[in-house]
Amino acid sequence: MTFRLPDSAVFTVYALPLFFFPLSTAGAGISAGLFLLIYAASGYWRRWREIPQRPWALPLALLIALTLLGLLWTRDMHFGFKVAAATSYGIYAFMGATLPWRERWLRRLIRLFLYGLLINAVLACLITWRILHWHYDPTLPYVGLAGHIWLSMALTHALLWILWDLRTGWNFGLWPNLALGTLFFAELALSPGRSGQLLFVLLMPAAVWLLFQGRWRYWALGAIAATVVALSFSPIVQSRVALGMENLQQFIHNPDSTDTSWGIRLATMWAGVKMAEEHPLLGVGTGDFAPAMADLQARHEVTATPGTRNDSAANSYLSEAAVLGLPGLVLLLWFLVTLSRESWWARMTSQGWFVLSYLGIFWIGGLYNTLTWGYGDAFTIALLAGLPLMRHADIAP
Repeated sequence: MTFRLPDSAVFTVYALPLFFFPLSTAGAGISAGLFLLIYAASGYWRRWREIPQRPWALPLALLIALTLLGLLWTRDMHFGFKVAAATSYGIYAFMGATLPWRERWLRRLIRLFLYGLLINAVLACLITWRILHWHYDPTLPYVGLAGHIWLSMALTHALLWILWDLRTGWNFGLWPNLALGTLFFAELALSPGRSGQLLFVLLMPAAVWLLFQGRWRYWALGAIAATVVALSFSPIVQSRVALGMENLQQFIHNPDSTDTSWGIRLATMWAGVKMAEEHPLLGVGTGDFAPAMADLQARHEVTATPGTRNDSAANSYLSEAAVLGLPGLVLLLWFLVTLSRESWWARMTSQGWFVLSYLGIFWIGGLYNTLTWGYGDAFTIALLAGLPLMRHADIAP
């Protein structure tokens, strides 16, 4: 008699990191480690022939290998291992590609993602209102236990998913979706995550255009436009825009040194450009961004950022080009393009839309954040790449 783990256990643990990301990075890491053990016991690794059928498999494998190879010429082995670990989360994409997906497991994965955000939203209110006495930073209201930048993008992803589900009713009915959507939008508007707020403004109209037709399309676009206009009159939003403009003006008037959020981002982006220019073939080495930027600042080629260690270019593409040169950038773009093509052809399926909407966030958000090295984002894109997106995939209920 052969012992076999039930599929419910395999797929639940695969999805658990998505549930834990808003609540506990430790919980996400433990569940990811547990999945390795469960996957080995499940025997699904014997389906490895499914992996080469996925067009993103080759560029992802090469990107992982190049990132590990880049440790040979780095000066910062500590952060280099962090970058290598983030890239190596791609193995979860390979494991996901071998799993026998069914609709019920896809629904469980998406629900766990939403439940994690829901629990964090409730905790965020209790902490901000000082009902729950937890560590609270008054400058970061309504973020709960999550990082405010990551949370704002995750909320936008959830809202894009809910828009699809309002049209299809595949996951939840009308009223649960409206309740969740209202709660997540309120949290997005009240929290200080400008990254996700900008993505909402850019991606929601595109999503409406793709999902709706006829008069519903124009009613929805009108509602989004009215919402954005109303938000522009909010004192909270106006203060954040004003702060951003002050950051930019400070950087323009004092280009030799900066300590503001926007100023530091611009300085690190320029450092990434300089590194890619000086080391186009091999880059400065995996994890070596901070020492290389310090060298540029010592030569007065990049704006000084006193008191701040800069481990990335605040841009996914410049960061890869800086540490791995042109080959690293090409492999990253190759992986993202092939995964985007897969999800585009599957966009009217639940898993296709869930992945495509996240890729919109990853592509655009990567212009002003290094998502490829972020724990939650690197792990999420790996888990979602493992979903069944091929056009010939036959997903049973």
